[in-house]
Amino acid sequence: QVAASKAITPMHTGLIKSYLGSFALSILVMILATH
Repeated sequence: QVAASKAITPMHTGLIKSYLGSFALSILVMILATH
């Protein structure tokens, strides 16, 4: 069970990073569009 969670963690972190990255990008586009 521990080995499985260790294998899942890098993939999970990548998902979070890509989600946060796209979220920040959309906010940046909104800010640029309004100014």
